[in-house]
Amino acid sequence: MESKRTRLAELNALFAAAGEEDFEDSDNTGVLPKAEVKQLKADLKEARGNQRIAKKEREKGDWFAYGRDIEEIEKRLAKHKALEDEARLLKAELRATEKKQDELVAAARQKIDREEARRVILERLRLLLVETFGLYLRADQRACLSALEGLHDKYAVTLKEIEERRDEAAAKLAGFLEELGYEV
Repeated sequence: MESKRTRLAELNALFAAAGEEDFEDSDNTGVLPKAEVKQLKADLKEARGNQRIAKKEREKGDWFAYGRDIEEIEKRLAKHKALEDEARLLKAELRATEKKQDELVAAARQKIDREEARRVILERLRLLLVETFGLYLRADQRACLSALEGLHDKYAVTLKEIEERRDEAAAKLAGFLEELGYEV
């Protein structure tokens, strides 16, 4: 059912994109803007009329050329219509599935007594609460861990660094004491 919903969403997005002013079917999906569909239908009607006239009166044009134009227009319209039909079918199937689901829920409601329904609802709420709590807890844990890593990066000092600083400070102090005339 989710794949049907996904496909329907894709088709709706395609049709919505086709309605945009600067639409270009770069993926060759077959979706056409409404104005173009209307224009193609008008062109198809005109080409069919011209073909009939050209068949009767050869000097009015090449009726084979009109036939090729008609095929090309029909092919483009058929591709678009197939997508529209698919969207319509998916909508109908989803409505039917939702109706069947509603009927099953209603039937389940009739079969279950009040105490059992209460128990099931409380269990679902408990699971939802535990899941939601777990999500918040993991988010807080990640935030704390991130803060601790930041503090560690900022203030972490190795023993070797501390000993080096101590030795530097001791050497500096010894230098000052020598300057003052104390023996070190």
